[in-house]
Amino acid sequence: MSDETPGSFLPSVVLHEHLMRTPDPAADADALHPGRFDPPREWTPDLLPKTDYEAALPADVGLMEFNDFHDIPDDSLDRAIRRVVAVEGPVHFDVLADRLLEATGVGRLGARIRARIESRLETLTGPGPAGAGALERQCAFIGLPTQLLQPRYRDWRAAPEKTRQLDHVSDSELMLAMLRAVLDDGVRDRERAMNDGLHAIGFIRLTEKARGRLQRPVEQLKARGWLN
Repeated sequence: MSDETPGSFLPSVVLHEHLMRTPDPAADADALHPGRFDPPREWTPDLLPKTDYEAALPADVGLMEFNDFHDIPDDSLDRAIRRVVAVEGPVHFDVLADRLLEATGVGRLGARIRARIESRLETLTGPGPAGAGALERQCAFIGLPTQLLQPRYRDWRAAPEKTRQLDHVSDSELMLAMLRAVLDDGVRDRERAMNDGLHAIGFIRLTEKARGRLQRPVEQLKARGWLN
């Protein structure tokens, strides 16, 4: 005999979660979940399977023809930034800079190069025809609007060693990691969610520094009622 309360919505919730996790591209998903394909307007959890972190390769960034970073035309640098963001967004500024430097064979991020990248980001994320809202910036992170509002569930063990730092993971992606722990493990305790969430995306130890990094994402999940 079922332990469910008569009239419970639990079976419907379970079915909805199953459909969200294993969508059928050939089905009319919008009929099952109205607005399924609309761009998110607020932070929205991704319930698709976890994927390996993918890094933009130097050959794909499109800057290998330039011998001097300062010789790169603005439009070429803008395209390179967009390519890195498309692959790795939301991406930390330091990771973005690493990809651009690696693609041009430059070994160090000097003050002039940093200022040049920052200048192009101001244009790409700013108002008006030049930026057109194509990219957005949240503190040190740059991404497409959908990447920031609905980040991918990624395994950071596959990221390059220099990239694989907790500070390089955006708040929105950390929120997702902890929420997936809540959904997968059926817990709402913040300590368990922090530990299991980090472990799932490739960070083994919940250190005091990690706890500090997770405080803002934890508070945002609490405000949404996902954590106690």
